Amino acid sequence: MTTAAKYLVLILKNKKARNTLIGIITGIIVFFIMIIFFYLYVLQGNSSEAANIAVKEYEYWQNHTPEDAGFSCQGEKYCSYFNFGVVDWCCFFAGYCYEEAGIDDSGYASVTNTWTENLKSKGKLKTAASGYTPRVGNPVFFNYDGRANYASTNFVAHVGVVVEVKDNTITVIAGNEYNGATSNWASVSYVNKYTMSINNDTIACYGAVGASETVSTGLNKVTRNVICHNEVGVLYDEIDTSNYGSVIANDNGAVSIGVYGWHGNKALSLLQKAYNNNSLQISSIATSYSSTGNSVMNAISNGSDWSNYIPGSSACSCIKAMLLTDAGKEAQDSNSLEDAQTYIDICKDNKLTENKAIVYCCDILNQWGTSSFNANVYGNGRHGVLHGVTGSMSLDAIYNSQRAWSDSNYNYQSRRTWTYNYLKNLTNDKFIDLNIKSDD
Repeated sequence: MTTAAKYLVLILKNKKARNTLIGIITGIIVFFIMIIFFYLYVLQGNSSEAANIAVKEYEYWQNHTPEDAGFSCQGEKYCSYFNFGVVDWCCFFAGYCYEEAGIDDSGYASVTNTWTENLKSKGKLKTAASGYTPRVGNPVFFNYDGRANYASTNFVAHVGVVVEVKDNTITVIAGNEYNGATSNWASVSYVNKYTMSINNDTIACYGAVGASETVSTGLNKVTRNVICHNEVGVLYDEIDTSNYGSVIANDNGAVSIGVYGWHGNKALSLLQKAYNNNSLQISSIATSYSSTGNSVMNAISNGSDWSNYIPGSSACSCIKAMLLTDAGKEAQDSNSLEDAQTYIDICKDNKLTENKAIVYCCDILNQWGTSSFNANVYGNGRHGVLHGVTGSMSLDAIYNSQRAWSDSNYNYQSRRTWTYNYLKNLTNDKFIDLNIKSDD
């Protein structure tokens, strides 16, 4: 018998030692249970609670009539919750679930297309065609003419709440349904529940809502590093505090700010997010810059148009100070990850599969806009700079095509060449996508 085995036998024979050992083992088990609980119920956020509420509402209506609750129809409950009369009410039902769950980042709007636009602006809109895996509690949006129609129009007709994901299927609970489809007769439609394939062509997109806990690793991390380097000259992993305060007053006709060079109205949106993170910090900076600060603060509060805004030196100093607050840095950390994921999703929607090619095109999307793959995006009928790039194209092929190098003078050749060389030298393991997301 080994020495370790002898000690174990002695411990088991001794009641006090045996109880101590049992206590230690029990403590370890409890610890791991707590870790699992923390992951499932804290990191996963409140999005699953919205699903629980949807289930409760569905189950309630299986045993009650609207008259039981004093309503003329099921939809009146959800429309009146938002102080509306009875109209097509799928948004009101889903919105009720998120409001009651206490989720403040659902992007809720009373119109489906406005809701998806809100999610897109938050970086939380995930297209079904990109291969996104839905989570319990996600809002799911439908285009009944199919995903191809959604890709060309961005139109969605209906929304529900995902209450179960299992074996490549989702179970949805939605309001304003009639025989499984949306109804034009709000007064006779009802809360419905059904299961469908994740690959069903009518599923257009999802909202990744709930508490955000995204770790920058893998494909997302490489993308953020490249974009940050090309905007402020250093990889995101290597930024210091000063990089957060970048302000270019006139960057091709409007201000650019922060580690991503957020431009024009995107710059304004970033400052608005910083204000939402900590209004006291941002307001305090504005106050210290007197009338200039008041002007910047008014723009943040009133949603001014910054598409052509070129600030003076004092306003630049004010904006820089705002960016360097904890609220400003938090907004940049969050937006940079969300933007990177948005660009990745767009590349996947356009069937790109090679990781290095995806990151290369993500940098172009950040510089030239998210319509860069599209035809006729400019007023003179020109196509986007990535139009024609397909899934069959590798990093080498896209680089050699000289897309997004600018016109005949190749103003951005050095940027494209740096990105190309950087990506060529990365080993494939750097692209392993280990992102941990509890925001969806």
